[in-house]
Amino acid sequence: MNLAQKFDTRLLLCSRDKDSLLAMQREVFRNSGYSVVSAASKEEIYEHIENTDFDVMILNHTLSFADRKALAKKAKKSNPNHGVLVLHHSGSLGNPYVDLAVDSRSGVKPMLDTLKRIEAMQHARTHHAPGADGKYVVVADMNRNYTFATDPVCELLGYDRAMLLELRIDDIVDGSTHVAAPLFQQFVADGKQQGRITLRHRSGKRVPVKYLSQVEADGCVIAHWEPLESSAAG
Repeated sequence: MNLAQKFDTRLLLCSRDKDSLLAMQREVFRNSGYSVVSAASKEEIYEHIENTDFDVMILNHTLSFADRKALAKKAKKSNPNHGVLVLHHSGSLGNPYVDLAVDSRSGVKPMLDTLKRIEAMQHARTHHAPGADGKYVVVADMNRNYTFATDPVCELLGYDRAMLLELRIDDIVDGSTHVAAPLFQQFVADGKQQGRITLRHRSGKRVPVKYLSQVEADGCVIAHWEPLESSAAG
């Protein structure tokens, strides 16, 4: 008897071939409580992107980098709220349309944990609807893990989205945990915070910003940044 918890998230699992690997991955997600539609070949995947209701597209490692990038771009263009997960250890590198990547060889638990992070990201996006105020917006959880970032934030700090969403607040604040932890503790106690802080670009360059943050009722932490003139010009 399958006692797996049922989830509302609908998955589109994509592979180059309709083989035993695809069948095994499909059963892993189904046995974990997810609704799964599988597709093999680019043509079939494109058809599902156009005509199938899904929440997260999962691209396994059998698809080439070029195909994964094209398919992820198509899914995001079809619906920016679609999550994109790549089952490949470096699947997010050079692909700005991917939310997260995980090596499927690491086992079932890391795959499912990463999928849960994608679901958390999709929830975080509800705090910044298209057309909402603010270009530089990030959302984090109570463990200071980033769960959402707008494109201008990624550009400001020099990261692909999937790379940035692997980071914590401590990783990009100049001074790391020594600076971030006490500020965050006070922020959570107060429910909101504003001021100036220096961030670190991927290159190591300092990026000073003004920020306005608040804790939402669901526990999400949302921050609006305003780069100071020196960083915006860089």
